[in-house]
Amino acid sequence: MKKLTALLSAIIITMPIIASHGPAGCGLGSILFKEKEGLGFNILASFFNMSSGNQSFAISTGTLGCEDAKDATVTGPVFIKINREKLANDIARGQGDTLEAYLKLINKEGADKLVLKSHFSTLFAADSDEDSIHSQIIQLL
Repeated sequence: MKKLTALLSAIIITMPIIASHGPAGCGLGSILFKEKEGLGFNILASFFNMSSGNQSFAISTGTLGCEDAKDATVTGPVFIKINREKLANDIARGQGDTLEAYLKLINKEGADKLVLKSHFSTLFAADSDEDSIHSQIIQLL
């Protein structure tokens, strides 16, 4: 039972990594079962990636299908998409950790957060997407 719990915990912890590279994630298992389709092959590839430890190695070194992990960067619009609700709450208050992280990401750390607070309703209008929010913030600051 302990081994099963440990295995399930490992799977849950690595899900964000796996999600960006298909069902099995990146690693040697994904390379070996690249042309195969179906749940069974995805499970085999995923199990092989995690049980042999090569997925961690591949992510760390940017090999075995994890090349994009080595140079991964987050852009302003992607940050907004991932953190939209938290960022909106912080901008509405004029302060907060998510707002600080976003401003650091876009190199506007010393910006006047109250300017964003005063334009909250236009920034986060119902039809605003992350690209338009980011563009408006850049123009305001």
